[in-house]
Amino acid sequence: MAIVLVTGSAGLIGSESVRFFCDRGYTVVGIDNNMRQVFFGEDASTEWNRAKLSQDYGDKYIHHAVDIRDHEAISAIFKTYSHDISLIIHTAAQPSHDWAAKDPYMDFSVNANGTLVLLENTRQQCPQAVFIFCSTNKVYGDRPNELPLVEKELRWEISENHPYFAQGIDELMSIDACKHSLLGASKVAADVLVQEYGRYFELANCLFSRRLFNRSKSFGNPITRVFILLNEMYDDRQRIQYLWV
Repeated sequence: MAIVLVTGSAGLIGSESVRFFCDRGYTVVGIDNNMRQVFFGEDASTEWNRAKLSQDYGDKYIHHAVDIRDHEAISAIFKTYSHDISLIIHTAAQPSHDWAAKDPYMDFSVNANGTLVLLENTRQQCPQAVFIFCSTNKVYGDRPNELPLVEKELRWEISENHPYFAQGIDELMSIDACKHSLLGASKVAADVLVQEYGRYFELANCLFSRRLFNRSKSFGNPITRVFILLNEMYDDRQRIQYLWV
């Protein structure tokens, strides 16, 4: 039995991942303890989404309300399914710059330590599984501000003379000697862990450093709502990009 394990399974990207694989006949194990309510308040609770996943997919979706930092609880889940786990999609995170500044320990423990717990359990229990990490472009700090941008009619583009123009920014762009937020620093730590576990232990790891995702319900994040409003107000130049989920 092929198992797909999704962290942050009741969140925006996580829940869509659950639906994608359940719709294709997989059994999905979800890990989500509704920390988004802790970060952003009652309106941000994902419990409604968790309940809907359970209602829609029945025993094809197995939910665990567990904190990814809890090594013993996470280890028990991995040991239960062991080599049946073929794919891990890690979307659980502390996503707020404000929270990172207010409580750096919480931020780092969720983003970095939580990722370490998942990686080590993958190595110990299902090293053949593919590990996908949903990271953030905040790992680049303010390095993108150094790129040569040219103002176009509807957006800003990288200069055609720059190596990144044809194919976009690749993994070789340096993140050193630039300013990172505390959120960016904790996500950098997680990024490097994912890369090193892949190289050092020869695990099938990959990561995506994406920017903002959105859909009709922004899961209670007030910052996302402000960005949506600003993006609607400014129609002369594109201020921000979204990938609609």
